[in-house]
Amino acid sequence: MKYDLTIIGGGVVGCAIAREASKYKLKTLLIEKEPDVCEGISKANSGVLHAGFNIRPGSLKARFNVEGLKICTSIAEELDVDYKICGKLVVGKSDEDLPYLTKLMEQGKRNGCSGLSIVGKDEIQRYEPGVSAKWALLSESTGIITPFQFTIALAENAAENGTEFHLNTEVTGIESLRGGGFRLTNSDKRSIDTEFLVNSAGMKSADIKSLIEEHNNVVYPCRGEYYITDKENASLSMPVYPIPPTDGSGLGVHITPSCNGNILLGPSADYLDDGEDVSNTADVMAQLKKEAYELMPELKGHSFIKNYSGMRPKLFAKDSGESFADFIVEESERFPGMINLMGIESPGLTSAPAIAKYVIEELIGSHTYLYENHAYNPQRKGIIRSSKLSDVDFKRLAALNPDYSEIICRCEQISRAEIIQAIRNPLGARSLGAIKKRSYSMMGRCQSGFCLPRIIDLIVEETGLSAEEIVKSSTDSQVLFGRIK
Repeated sequence: MKYDLTIIGGGVVGCAIAREASKYKLKTLLIEKEPDVCEGISKANSGVLHAGFNIRPGSLKARFNVEGLKICTSIAEELDVDYKICGKLVVGKSDEDLPYLTKLMEQGKRNGCSGLSIVGKDEIQRYEPGVSAKWALLSESTGIITPFQFTIALAENAAENGTEFHLNTEVTGIESLRGGGFRLTNSDKRSIDTEFLVNSAGMKSADIKSLIEEHNNVVYPCRGEYYITDKENASLSMPVYPIPPTDGSGLGVHITPSCNGNILLGPSADYLDDGEDVSNTADVMAQLKKEAYELMPELKGHSFIKNYSGMRPKLFAKDSGESFADFIVEESERFPGMINLMGIESPGLTSAPAIAKYVIEELIGSHTYLYENHAYNPQRKGIIRSSKLSDVDFKRLAALNPDYSEIICRCEQISRAEIIQAIRNPLGARSLGAIKKRSYSMMGRCQSGFCLPRIIDLIVEETGLSAEEIVKSSTDSQVLFGRIK
């Protein structure tokens, strides 16, 4: 098969590039080694749309963050993705923290951020009555978004505009062709020829680059662990961050409201050798609670329904003495047409649309004329969540489709109709994780205890797969192994 553009990696950046490419007459393919997009770095993070004040001025991170924030909200509107510009507080406990908060504010202004101000205890209490702090930097332009919903929406809109997706496919070899372009060999034994190649493989980006050239880039896995509270009594209107650690490992343990009504506590920051180890550890989880309770003491009364972990692709080692590394977004000098994206950690989610525009318009656009795709449709309609409707609207919808009247997931009030729409997604993703990310089923208090067998039955009914063929998320996460009667 021959393509104009091939993207390796179905995270938020790879999917943003796929959607951006679909605006033009480029035959585009996205290859993802997992059964669905958004199964790596992009799936497990705080979901914050950052303003860009805590980033070194003049860096790619600062540029793409500020540009990306301006684009994210309009894209979310086009793709029917939940988001909210809610503001953010970075809090200091004493007068000693005030100079640092002021420094952050001035840095943000140099980066082009808007809506920054220093507020005192009385104003903090007005914004977040439960937060314990003396001073804070208020960022009015910061927001929240559901990262997996955003990533999936980008991918599905790209697919609807002609982008092909090869899921469950791992790139095993890359060869530079004499006449220009590249030949990829894959785990599915298919050979792919492509004029342009984008390496957006996240934790595996250094490995992908190594398939074609020697290099000195190293990606260091840094795990971040989280808690999720029950939605009951959740009372947080905006993210609240501490003064960040000075080692550059992250932004500190913070508390963040989600678009779905829960509160997230985390993340931690622990360097590991294994970039796929997203387990949780008792000591770290206890520390998350301790630090979150210092920010907001009333969280002690909240119940927790889940814990999880994600990975950051750091470009410096733990004991290197470095505290900042910029995004790598560059074309290979030796192999023109190959673009490597590495170290896309926070604020990668916010930066993704801006990175995508840069890759397509400036890097690929420098090699070829980009003909506009006049059939491009930027709009996508998400799954209607019946629990968000008024009684009148719900009754009207259920009259048109009786499947809305049958509740499959009791905790989140997700109907049979919503599950079926999730199963019939444009990418053909059929894992339980794919259904969960699209429908919000299996995300409530019981964590799929009630709805799991019913959802498996629906997948079997809709797809013809056997129950034993259904996986949780990754290809090696089989759920059922046979019948007992």
